[in-house]
Amino acid sequence: MDLLTSSRTLRRLTIANLVANMVIIWTGALVRLTKSGLGCPTWPQCEPGSYVPTPEQGLHGAIEFGNRLLTFVLAAIALATAIAAWRAFRRGTAPLRLFELSIGVGLGIIAQAVIGGVSVLTQLDPWVVGLHMVASVALILICLRMVHLAHDIAPVVASGTLYALTRLIFLLGMVVVALGVVVTGSGPHAGDGAATRNGFDPEWTSKIHAWAVWALVALTVLALVLAWGDARLRTIWLAVLATELFQGVVGYVQYFTHLPIVLVLGHMIGTTLFVVALGHAWYSTAYADGPAATRATGPSERDQALGSGIR
Repeated sequence: MDLLTSSRTLRRLTIANLVANMVIIWTGALVRLTKSGLGCPTWPQCEPGSYVPTPEQGLHGAIEFGNRLLTFVLAAIALATAIAAWRAFRRGTAPLRLFELSIGVGLGIIAQAVIGGVSVLTQLDPWVVGLHMVASVALILICLRMVHLAHDIAPVVASGTLYALTRLIFLLGMVVVALGVVVTGSGPHAGDGAATRNGFDPEWTSKIHAWAVWALVALTVLALVLAWGDARLRTIWLAVLATELFQGVVGYVQYFTHLPIVLVLGHMIGTTLFVVALGHAWYSTAYADGPAATRATGPSERDQALGSGIR
């Protein structure tokens, strides 16, 4: 059997997509924190006349170039996933939507490479670098949706209150991530000593970010209380709360210890885990009237009941 026709391979590839798009955020943070953002001072070449770093660029050039090479790894995984998803669709074992999303991930990776190039050409403009992060978060959420489709993870039918609260928490969570991007753009870890900052007061941006996190935690506790009676929903919301508390602790410690590199990197890793946990809550919670939706277990029946429109 062709390796890319295996359903198990498809499921593993969707997970690989998700993990790879998380890891590249971590390595991107490492580039910024080690001041290697301009280790390759131009794009698409590393330096004028060379696509690879020269010995004169030292460790900074190697770190930046290594991060660039990861783009090709992500593209290869996305391509393999698209091929496997298309073949699975032709066999009738996966929805067309999975193939469409895999194409979207591939295009997103290309867009990310261009945004990364623009960030270098603009000397690490904080808003362009921030867009780089926002696009990565979007790719993680798309990859997570692919995991749900490939593994046929059925959503849990929740009460209308919990369903609405889940949507509110997700949106607030995205606002918190966006505020974190603004905080980063105002702080000292610019990626290079010559890079500009966004001009906002780091103290006040950090405080606004923290207030939003406290509101998010309060709403998450409420969601956990509402979900407590269902074992799966309880586990989902415990995971969301755990990532929020982890991020809160690391965030406060890094703030009062003047942003040590290790803690900032840990905070970035925590951000990706938070996005996955929150996205999982979003995709795993559904609302539908009547007992038919509760009983729906097959992909087509469930999608009809929940109105997801999977083809």
